[in-house]
Amino acid sequence: MPSNTQWGLTSTGFHVPSFQEILSAWQNGMISAIDPDLVMTTNSNAGVLSHLFARREKAMWEQMQLEYYSAFISTATGASLDYIGGNLGLKRKVDMSSFAQIKIVTQEEYLIQAGEQYETESGYQFTLLKDVLTKRDEEGNWSGIGWVQSEDTGQETNVPANSITVESNPDDEIVSITNPEEAGGGQDYEDDDTYRERLRMENAARPGATAAGIRSALMNLPGVREVNIVQNPWAEADKYGNPPYSVHVYCLGGNKEDIAECLADYIAAGITMVGSQEMMVKDATGNPLKINFDFATEKQVYVKIQINVNDEWNIDQGADDIKASVSDYINDLEMGNPLYITRLYGPVYAIDGVDDALIQIGTDLTKLAEADIKQKDFEVARCDPDNIEVITNGV
Repeated sequence: MPSNTQWGLTSTGFHVPSFQEILSAWQNGMISAIDPDLVMTTNSNAGVLSHLFARREKAMWEQMQLEYYSAFISTATGASLDYIGGNLGLKRKVDMSSFAQIKIVTQEEYLIQAGEQYETESGYQFTLLKDVLTKRDEEGNWSGIGWVQSEDTGQETNVPANSITVESNPDDEIVSITNPEEAGGGQDYEDDDTYRERLRMENAARPGATAAGIRSALMNLPGVREVNIVQNPWAEADKYGNPPYSVHVYCLGGNKEDIAECLADYIAAGITMVGSQEMMVKDATGNPLKINFDFATEKQVYVKIQINVNDEWNIDQGADDIKASVSDYINDLEMGNPLYITRLYGPVYAIDGVDDALIQIGTDLTKLAEADIKQKDFEVARCDPDNIEVITNGV
C-alpha cells in the first residue's frame, strides 16, 4: 500500500485520499520499482493491476474512516452509535406498541374472549389481551374493563381517550366500547439524529454542584448503578420527613467512603444533607465535613405469566426467553420509577409463539395481582429470572 503523510489521521481529522490520488501513487510506485518504461495504459497488464489495487485500497481507506468516526457521538451511526450509548447507559429507543384500557358495555352478563379486535375511526387496530366478563355496575349497566394492545407500533398508536369505539367484528350483545384514557407506551424507533441529540443532552450533565452534575459524578464511581436526589426546597418537612432546605442523596451500589468523598467534592456549600449513612471526610481546604446519604432500597418483584401459545412456540427455550425479557425490562427501570403492568406485555409478546398473556406482579409471592407497583424516590425494582413463573397453555 503506498504511503503519504497527508493521508489517514492528520491534525485536521481523518483524510481519505481520492481514487485518482491512490491510483497515481500505485502507478508511480510500480514504475519506480519495476521499470521506468512500464506501460500503464488501461488495457495493459500493469494498468489493470494498478486500477485493481487502487480500488481495493480506496475501499480500505473509507472503512478506516468509518471506524475512526464511529468513536464520536457527533459522527457515529447505526450500531456504533448504539455502542456509545451503551457505554453512557443510554439505550436507543425501539418501536413499541401502545396499550389502553377499554370499557365494554353489553346487554347483559357477557363474556368477551381475548383476541377480539377493536379500532379507532382512523383505522388503528387494537387486540383484547384477556377475557372480559361484564358485570352489573352501580347504575344497573352491564360493563367490564379490559386491556388492549395496538397491532401497529409507533408513537401515533397512542390514540386519544374515547377514540377506540369501533368493533372489528360487530357483536349484537355489545352496546358500546371506549377507552376512558389515552393509550400509552407506543413509541417510534429512535433514528440516529434523535438518539445522538439525546446522548448529547445526557453527556452535557457534567460532574458539578447541580443535581444533574452530582448524579453524573456519582454514576462514575465504581459499583454505583443508579442515583436519585430528593431535594426539599421548602420551609417545612417533605412527605419523607426530610427537613426544610435539605438534599437527600440515594445511591444503588458503590462504596460509602467513595460516595462520601465524591459528595464532598461536588455538593454546594451550606447544603443540609440527610441520610442514615454518616461519614466524616475532609473538604478541599482540609477541614472536616459531615456527609449524609442513603443507599437505595431494592424491591424484589415477583411475576406470574400465563400464556397461550401457537406452533411457533419454542418448547425448550421459550419460557426462559420470556423470563429474560421481562426481568431485563424491570431491572432497567430507574430508581423511583413505577412498574406499570401494561409495559410488561411488550417484552412477553416479543417472544415468538405467544398468542395472549395474563400477567400478575407483586412484591410478595403470595399476593400477586394485575396492578402497578408504585415506588418511592429511593426504591428500585429488581427481578431475577427465578422470580418469574411462566405457565403455558396449548403446548
